[in-house]
Amino acid sequence: MAQCGFAQEDYSRYLNQRSIRQPRSSVEMGLMAGAAYMFSSTSAIDLAPRLGLRGALSMSLIWADYYALQMELAYLYNEIDASVGGSSAEVESSVFEIPLLFSYRGLGPVRLNIGPVLSLAGTARYDSGAERIEFGRMRSMVGYAVGAGVNLTRHLLLDARFTGNFSNSANYFEGAEFSTSNYWAVLSLGYMF
Repeated sequence: MAQCGFAQEDYSRYLNQRSIRQPRSSVEMGLMAGAAYMFSSTSAIDLAPRLGLRGALSMSLIWADYYALQMELAYLYNEIDASVGGSSAEVESSVFEIPLLFSYRGLGPVRLNIGPVLSLAGTARYDSGAERIEFGRMRSMVGYAVGAGVNLTRHLLLDARFTGNFSNSANYFEGAEFSTSNYWAVLSLGYMF
């Protein structure tokens, strides 16, 4: 009888240790907001990006203790001062993006992310007199993101990310047609449920 009780106690201890190692839940959801800076390069015109904004809804499917598939629905807004010759204008750029990131979470509070980014709708426009003119897309349809996050508390996450394009975008400004290569650096604060 004593042996049976001992085995039961060992089995209970094993289950408790196993549940500690398992993630709290298999799904994590959250809201993220932050600042985004766009880096742009072209030789045809002068572009001076300003600090922009990014907001996102995030959902992660967590498995095997340290791995997750993180999906986001995000909106990114930037303003860019563009000038060529004697003409200058403020270009407003907005992008709806869906990052699909593989996340490794086995480094304590640190999480590493990498994966593709789909840009479903991206527009850039500027005003010339009373006319609203298309500048062209600032993102290719498929890009990539790499980054790292740190859990500050159980619910607060600080996330830093670099997002790039796999190809240049075709743009137009005041009679000049050119291509640009654009990249974004984003720093966000998230609240995870």
